[in-house]
Amino acid sequence: MTHGTPPVRLHVGDTAVARIAAQRACRVPGVVALRADLAQALLGIADAVLGQERTLRTDGVKAAVNGDSAEVTVTVVTRLGHNCRDVARAVQREVADEIARHTGLQVQVSVTVADILLD
Repeated sequence: MTHGTPPVRLHVGDTAVARIAAQRACRVPGVVALRADLAQALLGIADAVLGQERTLRTDGVKAAVNGDSAEVTVTVVTRLGHNCRDVARAVQREVADEIARHTGLQVQVSVTVADILLD
């Protein structure tokens, strides 16, 4: 009989990664909001019609964890005066770093700038 601790097996869920990504992306300078895609928007409408409150605020972020890596897609809204390419690169870098720091996963992040506010 061997004494000692068994190896830890860890799986980080898609939702956990999406929440980290959403929280970090919202703090990047130039990001005004995250934008839900059509599927997320329809789910939000369905929840509202059914009277269900969505507690997970991951609209605008999709995450898929596969083994020790994650693919994340973030859709953002910025404001006129911010360079879209610079904002997208900052979101990409900062989201990847934050997820890696909290989960140990290797991360690939894609960013779409869906809208630019003109005010």
